[in-house]
Amino acid sequence: MPLSKMKTPAQTTLFKSKFIPSRRPSEKLMIVLHGRGDSIRPFRSFREELNMPGMNYLLLNAPRKFLDGWSWYGEPPYQKDGVLRIREKMFQLLADLEAQGWKSENIFFFGFSQGCLVSADIGLHYPKRLGGIVGISGYFHFFPRWRQQLSDEARKTPWMFTHGRQDDVLKIDETKFGVEKLKNAGLSVQWFEMDKEHVLEDKEYPLIRSWLRTKLKPQARTLSR
Repeated sequence: MPLSKMKTPAQTTLFKSKFIPSRRPSEKLMIVLHGRGDSIRPFRSFREELNMPGMNYLLLNAPRKFLDGWSWYGEPPYQKDGVLRIREKMFQLLADLEAQGWKSENIFFFGFSQGCLVSADIGLHYPKRLGGIVGISGYFHFFPRWRQQLSDEARKTPWMFTHGRQDDVLKIDETKFGVEKLKNAGLSVQWFEMDKEHVLEDKEYPLIRSWLRTKLKPQARTLSR
């Protein structure tokens, strides 16, 4: 890809954030959302851990203070309004990024736990196709008539989820049930059950990396023509 294809840093005033550029010129961007009570700090080495040279990263800090960290929304049964508010801000972020030159089909969401729910909510309700949704040890909040609200373009967004059988924070059966609902709605979802607790483990990076590479291959073939 020529140097003219390199993007300027993804910028936002909507969230506290950190942009980490790709190692080589790339139009791909991954928005990284942490879990409840966490922050962007543990993800500052995410580029090295995931090892995708052609991926830029935008780490976002959740807006609500929670213990020693931050939260994206309130706890059940009070999460509905919070999820709607954060969806509105994420939609504005995506509009801002597109105005900066980042195409929606090149934007991926990565979310852990609460960040997974937010990522999934964006994938279900954003009217355009995204590069993909990666959810780790997460769960869902399905709003009424969510299937009817899925646009034809949004249905083209690919999904990937991992979850631990020993997760005692978010039980795997509930997340698995949500994944089946996505599949039944016709979405392309890859699901990995793992022997782990409520954590992101080193052994997950090769799975994520392999999945991402399959999503980048079509464009790679197009660019080589």
